[in-house]
Amino acid sequence: MSYTPWPLSDEQNDIIELCRTFAKDKIRPAGPAVDEADTRSPVELFHEAARVGITDFMIPEEYGGGGFTDVFTQCLVQEQLCFGDPGIGNLLCSNGFFADPILALGTEEQKETWLRPLTGPEPMFTALATTEPGSGSDSASITTRAESVDGGYLLNGQKAWISNAGLAEGYVVFAKTDPAQRSQGVTAFLLPRETEGMEFGAPMKKMGQRAIVCREIFFSDAFVPSTNRLGAEGQGFYGLMRTFDISRVVLGAAALGTARAAYEYARDYARERTQFGRTIIEHQSVAFRLADMAARIDAAWLQVLNTARMVDAGEAVPREKVTASAAMAKLGASETAMFCTWAGVQTLGGWGYSREHPVEQWMRDAKLEEIEEGTSDIMRLLISRNLP
Repeated sequence: MSYTPWPLSDEQNDIIELCRTFAKDKIRPAGPAVDEADTRSPVELFHEAARVGITDFMIPEEYGGGGFTDVFTQCLVQEQLCFGDPGIGNLLCSNGFFADPILALGTEEQKETWLRPLTGPEPMFTALATTEPGSGSDSASITTRAESVDGGYLLNGQKAWISNAGLAEGYVVFAKTDPAQRSQGVTAFLLPRETEGMEFGAPMKKMGQRAIVCREIFFSDAFVPSTNRLGAEGQGFYGLMRTFDISRVVLGAAALGTARAAYEYARDYARERTQFGRTIIEHQSVAFRLADMAARIDAAWLQVLNTARMVDAGEAVPREKVTASAAMAKLGASETAMFCTWAGVQTLGGWGYSREHPVEQWMRDAKLEEIEEGTSDIMRLLISRNLP
């Protein structure tokens, strides 16, 4: 783990050590085969992680989880898991993204019904359905419609690039209850997989992070009872933005786990490989590249942790400051991961381009971090709109 300037509790150190060991012994060895499998999630590994308390560590204790609800600890854990493998690490913590809007908007009954199944040795898989073919980062422009009918709503529309779709048993789906509105017309709903009128497309072929299989979702008069609406009509966008403020920081930590993996792999390779009569690391160009990797990782890591502290401070920090800082954290961390994985491939030369070494996979994996939960361009836009 990168340097952490804040003292950690015994409980934090324990969960970090658990994840460090699991990443080294279980995740890293499984990474290449999962990548080659392409469209099959490592369900067995997910359940193995669940049995030792990794997949539900972020769920509140009152619903059976590990109780590490602070974003700071979630970042420490995510960095460790994604050091093992980015796609697998993100898969193991994916239920946390499903839980966030429920914690923000849900009733006590909804929390008990939908959060408790995320805990224990065989938790259910879940999905957050926002992205559509015509609306990616602009979540306010979604067109999936939720029409009010007797006893509930009928959903019609299409979602794309939904992580865990088909595999997941529970879904948070965002739809427009008022199509004339943008953000104020977005409402969130809870759907079980067996909902009639909800169907799934074929697995989508991806560049990287293949441990998480994505599919399209099609809604055709899919009935959702009123009791499965999250919050009031029009509150969905608020819940989604709150989720993004958290998820962008946690994904920043995930990206830096990948960056650190590439850095350490390249550093160790450079210390052992000889060229022109001396080790590669003795060549100034390679040493300077490694120095750039280390410097960028530490700077981005401190930004991520500082933002995590802001999120955890709640109302003590203005919302626009948190949103801007979360965008900065994700932007810096994701671009650092892309640089460090590129630099790792470059340091290994031709061998870096080979699947014999993991840096080429990590480079493919890292690209997603510059795209998901808002592209780098969108992050710059958010920062510019919330300049101090």
